Amino acid sequence: MRAPSAPLNKLLASLTAAFAIGATALPAQAQQRTEIQMWMGLTGQGGELLTKYANEFNASQNEFRVTATFKGQYPEQRAAAVAAYRAGNPPHIMQMFDAGSGDMTAAKGAVVPVSEVFKKANLQFNPADFIAPARGYYSLPNGDMLSMPFNVSTSVMFYNKDAFKRAGLDAEKPPTTWPELIKVAKTLREKNASACGFTTTWLAWIMLEQFSARHNLPLGTNNNGKAGPGASLELNTALNQRMVQTLVDLQKDKSFDYGGRSNDAAAKFISGECAILLQSSGGLGAIARDAKFQFGTGALPYWPDAAKDGKPFASTIGGASLWVFNAPNRTANEYRGVALFLNYLKSTPVMTDWAKATGFLPATNAAFKSMQDEGFFSKNPGRDVPVLQLINGRQGDHTGGYRFGRWVEIRDVYHEEVEKALQGKQTPAEALHNTQRRGTALLRAFDRSAS
Repeated sequence: MRAPSAPLNKLLASLTAAFAIGATALPAQAQQRTEIQMWMGLTGQGGELLTKYANEFNASQNEFRVTATFKGQYPEQRAAAVAAYRAGNPPHIMQMFDAGSGDMTAAKGAVVPVSEVFKKANLQFNPADFIAPARGYYSLPNGDMLSMPFNVSTSVMFYNKDAFKRAGLDAEKPPTTWPELIKVAKTLREKNASACGFTTTWLAWIMLEQFSARHNLPLGTNNNGKAGPGASLELNTALNQRMVQTLVDLQKDKSFDYGGRSNDAAAKFISGECAILLQSSGGLGAIARDAKFQFGTGALPYWPDAAKDGKPFASTIGGASLWVFNAPNRTANEYRGVALFLNYLKSTPVMTDWAKATGFLPATNAAFKSMQDEGFFSKNPGRDVPVLQLINGRQGDHTGGYRFGRWVEIRDVYHEEVEKALQGKQTPAEALHNTQRRGTALLRAFDRSAS
């Protein structure tokens, strides 16, 4: 693991001094540390960094001990947390991905809004400190934040510059629209510059959720579920049908190659098999570490004839945020420890360290500005693409995300139905109709369980 940077060392020193002042007045028996449990949904580099931040926080004071534990991928972790809550011993903090936000929001009494956690600890907390897309996604109508954005991402396009050169393409000009990407993917195959043109990770997240935001299309009624229960899905649109049909057609000559429902397709890009990858911006760290070729970053493509004035809308927030659980015997001191640790994580040194190392976005305005001021983005071309895609992109009625219950299951329904279309077992229209029908039934079941 890397040693703390100079700004992090400075922050740790100030935290140590602050806690030392309060600790000197306490008797020896009062030095027993209060345990704070955090469940994280990241492994690899992200998990290592979160563990490092917990250890650094622990070393900065002697009142609290944060333990960061991996409890499985986000869906498995969510199920484990629900069981732990029912047993009366949930973690203090849980990292949960965007698709679980609807379930978490509806879990009345189970979670404590992060704004309230900071109030309990008498610590200042201003939601306006976070970049607007993240703030909007995780806030209540009154402006209070439900959870604290941390590993914030959006989807972007990574491309293999070496493969582009082999195909006679301009390696400094990635495709920006779907017609351009289709042409490039076919050229890559015709010139045998790569075994596959493009692939995508997280099929539902990128090809449905991000795709819809990029074209300002609703996913469902009731302001994409954010206005409350009773929403129905609205997925079977002409543009969604066109996109699925495009994937069906392009797979015939491997201009497109399906890589699975989650992140497995990233390996096709990193190995050089596929020359273009639609992926979370947070995937950059693994690509930079393991790819043996020069690569670039471009914005998520769009259909110009379906975008207002031929220009795309912003993509939407992905990644995960940090939720605070309630529990019957949880003390005020435990909430104070939670707030202090969250305060440490949202500090500019930590946020910039995290963003630089992983490719996730700086979640706070101060961290983004700090990275701009030090020239990080000019020295690392493409690293500002996801931030600018979110912040500078045209905002619309349907670019601010969604809040549907059981969305993890609805994603899998979409996967099942689109996979049947890719296998030639049904048309794209049938796939989307079935997803809409089955997904809306899941929403009704969720409404009944939450009422």
